[in-house]
Amino acid sequence: MKKMILALGAIAATVLATSCAAVAVNNGMPAPGAVGANIFSTVSANALIAPVQSDFKVVKHGVKAEAQYKCIFTAFNFGDASFETLKKDALAEAGDADDLIDVRVDYDSTCICGINTITVKLTGTAIKYK
Repeated sequence: MKKMILALGAIAATVLATSCAAVAVNNGMPAPGAVGANIFSTVSANALIAPVQSDFKVVKHGVKAEAQYKCIFTAFNFGDASFETLKKDALAEAGDADDLIDVRVDYDSTCICGINTITVKLTGTAIKYK
């Protein structure tokens, strides 16, 4: 019984001492962050990436891409929500496009007992350079 109580106490201490409930942003894209002891939290954020200054033709408005990654006790991180991956998926939706403008990136982070899931949603306008 003592071993079970010690094990449960160790698990509870680990959960309370670790978390990854924040969304830090690096050049508009997410990076996991820690915010003290955490059992449950939810965080949302967004970013706007500056438009290009060049001649172009709009291919499609409102192209979207979504990706997710997980952070477990700030020690293990899984998934690919990089801008390049999201951009590639959004351009694939548009067909014959070279780049994105008017890019908006929304983040939704949920943390339950040290297991954080971050969903990144990219929306933009697909363009073709002239």
